[in-house]
Amino acid sequence: MIAVSSRETVNQPLHAALQAYPKLIAVARRITGSQSEAEDVVQEVLLSLTAKPLSDEIGQLTPYILRMVRNLATDRVRRLRYERSLFVAEEAGCCAFGYGSPEDHMREEQGYRAFRCAMEAMPERTRNFYEKHYFEGVPQNVLARQAGVSCALVCGLIRDAHSRCLAALSSDIPDQTGKRGPCRADAPLCRKILRN
Repeated sequence: MIAVSSRETVNQPLHAALQAYPKLIAVARRITGSQSEAEDVVQEVLLSLTAKPLSDEIGQLTPYILRMVRNLATDRVRRLRYERSLFVAEEAGCCAFGYGSPEDHMREEQGYRAFRCAMEAMPERTRNFYEKHYFEGVPQNVLARQAGVSCALVCGLIRDAHSRCLAALSSDIPDQTGKRGPCRADAPLCRKILRN
């Protein structure tokens, strides 16, 4: 606590604030939720009392100073809440760029290449069923009717194609032939990828 001299030149509001210092800290801490924030708020009030003295018309100084602390603490909490809301999108995105970090971009590029490679490695009928069902939204029973095959066959081919794509996206470990995922070495895109 700050020592106060008993000279007559001491500012009355400042003297009242120093006498009520623990209560001011408690009020500010209750509003801000932090001891250090509460101390900062009370310090600002004390500095404002020394910078520009209160008018003599104020009858009870301690309640008035308590109100000053409450108002300043509430303003500080609101300002911090507003500032934190401004930067939520940036923290969630982890990057200020629309494209993410270079590592994320490279990972997405590799995933896309692995997906394309897996798609090219599929038989044409399976690939067509998969593309029409997942990308165009055509139901499996419509695909089966158009192709003149059973719904179970279409379902099995789509499930197999989907598991191949998932395996291509999740496989970072080369298989026994040294290739990554289900890529066919003679597929045009896969030849290009394997060369690079």
